[in-house]
Amino acid sequence: MNLNIPEFSVTEFSRSIKRVVEDAFGYVKIKGEITGFKRASSGHLYFTLKDQDATLSAVCFRNAAAAVNFEIADGLQICASGRITTFEGRSNYQIIVEKMEIAGIGAILEMLEKRRQKLAAEGLFDEIHKKQLPFFPRTIGVITSETGAVIQDIIHRLQDRCGVNLLLYPSLVQGEKAASDVISGIKYFNKLKNEQRPDVLIIARGGGSFEDLLPFNDEALVRAVFASEIPIISAVGHETDTTLIDFVADLRAPTPTAAAEMATPVVTDLKNHINYLDQRLKNNAQKFFSERYQNLNNLQKYIVDPLKIVQRMQERFDVTQRNLQIALNNFFTKKSQKLAALQISGGEISAKISIFENKIDHGLLRAKSRIDNEIKMREMKLQNLGKLLKTQHYSEVLKRGFALVKNTKGELISSVSKITSKEKIITELADGEFSSYVLELDKKGENLIEENAEIPNIQPKLI
Repeated sequence: MNLNIPEFSVTEFSRSIKRVVEDAFGYVKIKGEITGFKRASSGHLYFTLKDQDATLSAVCFRNAAAAVNFEIADGLQICASGRITTFEGRSNYQIIVEKMEIAGIGAILEMLEKRRQKLAAEGLFDEIHKKQLPFFPRTIGVITSETGAVIQDIIHRLQDRCGVNLLLYPSLVQGEKAASDVISGIKYFNKLKNEQRPDVLIIARGGGSFEDLLPFNDEALVRAVFASEIPIISAVGHETDTTLIDFVADLRAPTPTAAAEMATPVVTDLKNHINYLDQRLKNNAQKFFSERYQNLNNLQKYIVDPLKIVQRMQERFDVTQRNLQIALNNFFTKKSQKLAALQISGGEISAKISIFENKIDHGLLRAKSRIDNEIKMREMKLQNLGKLLKTQHYSEVLKRGFALVKNTKGELISSVSKITSKEKIITELADGEFSSYVLELDKKGENLIEENAEIPNIQPKLI
């Protein structure tokens, strides 16, 4: 037996192995699939890296775990960078992970899809939560890099369309700290009060690679956009680029320049619309007066002097009475002739005469009643026509704030083309009239709003 074999205690041997392993490998980068993932209450992460043939224990302490900006779960392919060491208590080796990265775009896309489904299930992307953008914002907040071309594109577009106040929150738009910078910008603008607070926010960055846009898929950033009280426009990348904040934002713009267009109206369009409304107002006023004058003319055709109506009714009554008298005379004559021919006794004749007299009296009463009723109905119609004439008379229109303009000949002036400068005109109001001279003529559509009014050139405030 060789008595020169060194002798170790278990602890001494384990420490020796630890030194050998740490000295031999130092800092390494290992690719594998996460399995058995656990997050301790202390914030430390424990999991195993595996491939087809082997496994490796891994631990990521709280400080390093806080820097991980993606969701960790079993089955995720990662590249773990750190130090290889041994755990003396169980005689096994492990990697102390100091940095983690997702291995491959396919794994990243799978992770983002799971995150999208999770947030969608919580209702963060539902249309019911989308806020309406203001039609004419006074102040627009922009969260982007202060040195990139994006902010300049937004400034130029706003100057071309409409003068507004622009507040810039300088933020990183790439890298590990980009998401936290954008979150800080959202919270900063939401804390502002009254007039300092923007009416709408734009989160913008230019195009970039898939990895460059990853910060805008951060779960904490998505939740911050959802919680914002100020409407947010997402303008990240180009039209074909899609990030998770596009789903939660109140409006998604294909480019930062398009976001500036969506947030503001065009001043010239507003001026044209105002001119259109002004012209419609003038046309409606002219149409109102024309229709009222036409109604008055129509009413005059149907209004008849009440005395003439009464005279015609009296004439009809007289004619009816004469006809009735003639009819009675004829009736009595025929009856008398008949009686004479029949030689009826005096008593029978008297009885017959009494009967006929009663019928005649009754007929006269009925005729008189119908005539009286007809006269009353005609009088009521006349009264209603008189009231209608009074309410439709142009003097009633004048009492509502309108006026009639006439020349010295008493002719109605309905158009600017019928008068000349310095001409004397007469304006009739509800309680009288007054004379005036025309100093200046302003025809329809002229001198309303200057078409090429200068747009205020407001420079953004840098924060």
